[in-house]
Amino acid sequence: MKLLSAGRMGLASILALVFSIAQAQQQPTSFSKDRKVWTSSQRDSVRRVIAAALTYPSWIFNSNFVLYQTTAHSGLKTFYIADPEHSKSIRLFDGNELVELSSAYLPKSVNPIQVDFSVQGVSKTNPNILLCSVQGTVLQYDLKKGVFTEPIPGNTTSISRPINPMPRNDIWTLYTKDRAYGIYAENHNLFLKKSGALGKDSVVQLNYDGNPNYSFARKTVSNQKRGQRGPWLGEWLGDTHIGFALRSDQRKVRDLSLINSLALYAPVRVDYKYELPGDEDVTQYELWLLNADSAKMRQVNIDRFPDQEVKMNQNQQSGGIYFTRESRTVDTIQLCRVDPYTFKTTVLIAEVGKPILNDQLQTYTVINEGKEVIWWSERTGKGAYYLYDQKGKLKNAITKGDFVAGNIVHLDTNARYIILEGFGYKSANNPYHKKFYKVNLDGSGFVELTPGQGDHATTLSLDKKFIIDRYSSVDSLPKCEIRDMKGKVRASIPMLDHRTLKDYGLNAPILQKVEAADHVTDLYGIIYTPADFDPHQKYPVICNVYPGPQVDGIPLGFDIARSNNEKLADLGFIVLQFGYRGSSPLRGRDFYTFGHGNLRDYALADCKYVVEQLAASYSYMDLDRVGIYGHSGGGFMTAAAMLTYPDFFKVGVSSSGNHDNNIYGKFWTETYQGVEQTKPTTVDSLGRLHASFVSSAPTNIELAKNLKGRLLLVTGDMDNNVHPANTIRLANALIKNNKRFDLMILPGIAHEVSGDYYSSLISNYFVDHLKNWKGFDVNMVK
Repeated sequence: MKLLSAGRMGLASILALVFSIAQAQQQPTSFSKDRKVWTSSQRDSVRRVIAAALTYPSWIFNSNFVLYQTTAHSGLKTFYIADPEHSKSIRLFDGNELVELSSAYLPKSVNPIQVDFSVQGVSKTNPNILLCSVQGTVLQYDLKKGVFTEPIPGNTTSISRPINPMPRNDIWTLYTKDRAYGIYAENHNLFLKKSGALGKDSVVQLNYDGNPNYSFARKTVSNQKRGQRGPWLGEWLGDTHIGFALRSDQRKVRDLSLINSLALYAPVRVDYKYELPGDEDVTQYELWLLNADSAKMRQVNIDRFPDQEVKMNQNQQSGGIYFTRESRTVDTIQLCRVDPYTFKTTVLIAEVGKPILNDQLQTYTVINEGKEVIWWSERTGKGAYYLYDQKGKLKNAITKGDFVAGNIVHLDTNARYIILEGFGYKSANNPYHKKFYKVNLDGSGFVELTPGQGDHATTLSLDKKFIIDRYSSVDSLPKCEIRDMKGKVRASIPMLDHRTLKDYGLNAPILQKVEAADHVTDLYGIIYTPADFDPHQKYPVICNVYPGPQVDGIPLGFDIARSNNEKLADLGFIVLQFGYRGSSPLRGRDFYTFGHGNLRDYALADCKYVVEQLAASYSYMDLDRVGIYGHSGGGFMTAAAMLTYPDFFKVGVSSSGNHDNNIYGKFWTETYQGVEQTKPTTVDSLGRLHASFVSSAPTNIELAKNLKGRLLLVTGDMDNNVHPANTIRLANALIKNNKRFDLMILPGIAHEVSGDYYSSLISNYFVDHLKNWKGFDVNMVK
């Protein structure tokens, strides 16, 4: 389309202008005959211009029109409408034309570059009339005549709703659909409100045993401690007067403590509930049903596995109350239905997954008032959706083939199809890139909606006939197309040309596929090179690591902001970020569970072999200067790598690492290392199933004697996820082994460490110790 060419030419001219300005400010350095090196400020100038020029199209309400805009180097915007039904784009006006056309209706003059314009919808009576806002003034625009006029009554698409101010103390009350009853929580207990005549409501307290660790209140931003009045944990079942809630009991769960050294006047101890691997007392779950008509509550027996994990979906239908219960060993899950009138619990679907289930992607959807269930399973090795009837009998597989089915983004029970995310389909060149597919509930009619290479994000039109498909990868700028439900392009949105970026000094990361240490499995990742990269030089190598297993953290799509990897590379390093075996749930059961039972070491051999492979192919990587860093699980892996391959990894920065997984979260260690039941199941004094479990994981503390390189340990002293004791215990082990190391305690910082000081801490450590590595005597002088 001509529009696309115009968009690319516009960017070229923009960058040419920025380039000329940057040259006037500071001439770039030249290290070769054909290549110029840009300074950081010059590259940032280009990034700002590109960010302003990126296009973000959106659907216009009540239509299949898409509004988008392009931006010239002066900042002047031009507005367009894409019409996928007729496969065309329409130029509306630029900022100058917009101001001129609408000036008669605006209270004062407007700067064309700063003019605010949006489209709220299309006229109900005439699809050629756009209902717009110009500087906050509501106008209508005639697409055929090209003129603005004041809106005609009856054309508006807005929906008027009666406003019934709610009393301040009633905002947390959840009412039945007929508003006959309402329920709220206060001081962790439940209160039932019955609507009375003349606004005189009656209130009944339903329970008296609530406390902060055994509460019916839902946590909210304004109700952190759940003590004051707030919303309850549950919901009403469809249009009935039956309510239900899943209540957790943490009264016996152990407390961990931190010291807030920055508290006013004096340090303060902060306690919180935290389950450790193998703990006898862990969270228990109770299902409570409420009959509002009788103002009675009843607990339903849902026990099947000792210390089971119970989850419940919201917005349940009136066909029954559904929940899943999962064994503590994380290898068995059941979908159950409770009859709200007989209180009978029926197992509909039971699934066993060895060594563990894929907890990250496991999901289900109850449809057609409980007549059918869509169920996700990894039973074939790759996650797929299956359709069951109301009795739990399998009807058919919905998705098939060698790819992993992700979230369902749209479900049409009348037309009987779903639109879903998918990973690793045969057309994808990267199994981590998200793509979208449409398939009928009977498994027929499979369509790839987004065939372009890259990581995709989509937005459906209101009538679900079209999608806006925006996609990119880390080494290319976004592309955008409007596609129909057969995956056919119906309109293209002008986007920027990534080839222009290379011409003007912005290094694109290098996407790379390599072998795992087994010489069979493909691994995917990114190479970052310095802005002044010279392939004839030798550069130290830094691995940015996170081993998963729940996510690997590898960037997938284009981001105009300069990443920390790029900033580190610009200091004179080659930075690598790869996904290793066991690092992601998106590549199927065998890949995801690779590290099970080997939680400390599973990713280390792959990490080392990736560096060795790349160095064999790219002579600019210096194998004598290899560093590593990471946060959380990446901090754990960093220390493990330094202590397992002490002659290979010379410098490491380990932040907030779970160095002793035996004092990290139960959910993590028991799931990914493993847990065993050691005693038969019994019934405790409260009538609950009880058993003993054991879980033990290897630690970095055991390897402390192996340290040879420079190691910086970092932790926040208020980390209530990975307790600082993990870092302190490793530090203690290094001291006992007479090792020199560096330790940074960040005051007042929890687990999510960020900010300029933290990133500078990492970069300075590598500049100081890895860039000119000459060896290091790690042992203390006696």
